[in-house]
Amino acid sequence: MKVNFLIASILSIVTSSTFAAPKFYGEIGANLDYLPENNATTSDRDVWKIQNRNSHLGVKGEEKLTERLSAVYLIEWGFNADGDKTDWSQRDRYVGLKDTQLGTLKIGKQNSPLKKLSSAVDGFNNDVDNDADITGIMPGENRINNSVAYESPQFALNEQSTLGFNLLLATGESQGIKSNQGGVTVDGGGLGDAWSTSITYADPMFLAAIAYDKAIPSNFLGRGFLNATDTQTDIDKVFAAANTLRLTGRIKPIEGLTLKALIQKSEVAEAKGNDTATANIDDSIGWLIGAEYRLPNLDKWKLKAQYSQNSTSFKNDDADYDAKQIMAGVDYSFNKQVKAYGYTGYATFKQADAKDKQPVVGTGLEFKF
Repeated sequence: MKVNFLIASILSIVTSSTFAAPKFYGEIGANLDYLPENNATTSDRDVWKIQNRNSHLGVKGEEKLTERLSAVYLIEWGFNADGDKTDWSQRDRYVGLKDTQLGTLKIGKQNSPLKKLSSAVDGFNNDVDNDADITGIMPGENRINNSVAYESPQFALNEQSTLGFNLLLATGESQGIKSNQGGVTVDGGGLGDAWSTSITYADPMFLAAIAYDKAIPSNFLGRGFLNATDTQTDIDKVFAAANTLRLTGRIKPIEGLTLKALIQKSEVAEAKGNDTATANIDDSIGWLIGAEYRLPNLDKWKLKAQYSQNSTSFKNDDADYDAKQIMAGVDYSFNKQVKAYGYTGYATFKQADAKDKQPVVGTGLEFKF
């Protein structure tokens, strides 16, 4: 009886309205990809891969403190739906305060404001194990360890348009740049030695944004979804602190149609821990154009296409390194939680006479909860 009474007491406390219950959420997705290899010095072969697609779990919550002020928190872990690699990698996690008029301040590990801009324009985000999106070929897609972020409220410019501002300050805690635990650590020991910021304008038809990263570590010389085991270009991703300027835009000219664009320029910033191969990089310029179309009277279906490329130039006489990807696909949404999708793509990676190419055909299923 005493045990039953104790259990009932605990349950009554947990379910009490004196505090807000946390929300459990997540996503599980997996692709089946066919990648016929085109190898330089070994025989070609056809490869089938089951690949994870952005699978993760999270817990978040908000506790009201006053009429205006709330405490907020979030923590996410990534896992692999295909069974490869190690589960429970770190994703965003923070604790903070939210004021309805002044904005939100968050402390922890968070996506940079510059990275967040890509979600509105990158139509193949997370496909082919996160390599068919711009993460595979452009700098700038980073989650920052040891950071403090501010998100402004959406300021109304008129009845339909808003303006928002984000700022992230990071400290490297005197470790030098690193890539670990699903994020990056910046150089330096002071808060704000590296930072990222963005400004976004939005209305029902148009969205435009600009962002800048200062000394945020990132990968140069991306390889996209290249699957070859022995390549002519023989270039790996190069990790270094980057100064990146990114502009994005999205417009809906007619019902059902969305046009998207991104352009950015990245340069190497001095930092302890930069790969030595970055010493001769001059700059890296990337851009993307894409379109999506929801079929009239068949709004569960969405057609989409996208072209993206990134060119890296060097201070010495080395030829530019060019990475290009073209993708086309279709999504079918059963409901808000479940989506099936298919895609095909082609990527090339070239420097002077050396060239690699990679086609892909894939399909998959995504479930959000």
